[in-house]
Amino acid sequence: MPFVIQWTTHCAGPENLLTLNTPAGDLLVTMSNNTITRADWLISPTDASTALAPTANHPLQQLLSSYWQNPHTIFTITLLEQGSSYRRKVWQQLSATALGETLSYAALASQIGSAARPVGNACRDNPYPLFIPCHRVVAAHGPGGYCGQTTGALMAIKARLLAYEASFNLAISSKA
Repeated sequence: MPFVIQWTTHCAGPENLLTLNTPAGDLLVTMSNNTITRADWLISPTDASTALAPTANHPLQQLLSSYWQNPHTIFTITLLEQGSSYRRKVWQQLSATALGETLSYAALASQIGSAARPVGNACRDNPYPLFIPCHRVVAAHGPGGYCGQTTGALMAIKARLLAYEASFNLAISSKA
């Protein structure tokens, strides 16, 4: 997994909003000092009015730019710990899912000794899409959902993320 997550239970200081460009769409990231406290995809005009101009020189944008060039490079990021212990367990297991792989809600549930529905709820409530790769979880017979949606712009982002990861893995394997 390219993102090694360091969890912190507290962060102090003013919050800053960053709009980060990705091939999948613009990501609005809220940070306090060097800790990411929230991330949301910008998908509607209301979201865009909240966003700032893209922050090309911010270290996090540079990190993400490197990630899109080589998603096998490992980066350490700090996230504010959120959610119940159960949700954090799901997110931790999900973060161990290899780049370019998908797994079903039931398979993820089996890995942690749970059921598919609560795993789906934890994925829906993920405060860090992209960094905790809930886009890699799919339904048994289809794409499932993404960030609580089963149609629309967020599902298009999920499809772009999965296509990118799959194409990058194909490019790597064809060179071998």
